[in-house]
Amino acid sequence: MRVNIQTKGVIITAKQKSAMEKKLLRLKRYTKEWSPVNCEVKLIDETGPEKGGIDQTVSLNVILPKETIFIKETDDRVMRAFGFVYQILERKLRRYNQKFTSDKRREASRFKAVINVVGSPLRAVGSAAGAIRRFVPKRGKKKHKR
Repeated sequence: MRVNIQTKGVIITAKQKSAMEKKLLRLKRYTKEWSPVNCEVKLIDETGPEKGGIDQTVSLNVILPKETIFIKETDDRVMRAFGFVYQILERKLRRYNQKFTSDKRREASRFKAVINVVGSPLRAVGSAAGAIRRFVPKRGKKKHKR
């Protein structure tokens, strides 16, 4: 996972920056199977009388193989806004990972089922979509009377 932090009008210390990177790199356990995962963090200061006072926005963009996750939070403190963004990102990555692994398991189990049927006295019965529902014994050859 590559982390890129950009700031616009926000001053952050090296300690805050390293804390953000460490937190985001903790999510690597959900993205092990995908090679280049890019994570862009943008910290923007939206302070002004016409904008409602002191506000700082954290927007996070994570590019995954099949989907892109975009999260944006605004708060008066940068680290608190980043904490909210981190919680949402962790939840979304967990769901994405579960969906990805369940698809892999489903394909693997279908493959195993087909492999086990070959050479056995059972035949696979399924739907038109190809999902195997059950196995039934193969019928023997009928002998014709002449």
